[in-house]
Amino acid sequence: MKNKLSHLNNHLFAQLERLSDETLTPEQIEQEVERAKAIVGVSDQIVGAAALQFKAAELVAKHGRGVSDMIPESMGGRQQIEHVRAEGPKTDEERERAEAEARRIAREAVEERQEWARQGAVQ
Repeated sequence: MKNKLSHLNNHLFAQLERLSDETLTPEQIEQEVERAKAIVGVSDQIVGAAALQFKAAELVAKHGRGVSDMIPESMGGRQQIEHVRAEGPKTDEERERAEAEARRIAREAVEERQEWARQGAVQ
């Protein structure tokens, strides 16, 4: 399956159109509302995953391939970004800064996902 974020937008707008259908019965409206809640929950996860992948790409762009070992393969780790030709950090200090930045971004990403999960559980 090769879905893109543009496909997600199409699904969201289609759901909005269904919710706006004035011919729906109260029962059908209830079903569409439940469907919309499910779609929003999945959409949040998709957008969160995309944001996390973007952060990983920014990290590699900023600090070079040397930090790709710290990025999980599912997010484009070493095997998926070998084609990147950016220069890695040149000094030990630059490498240490890059590693610290990678850990910070990874920690923030985990915290964001946990917060989204908590919010999803509350709603």
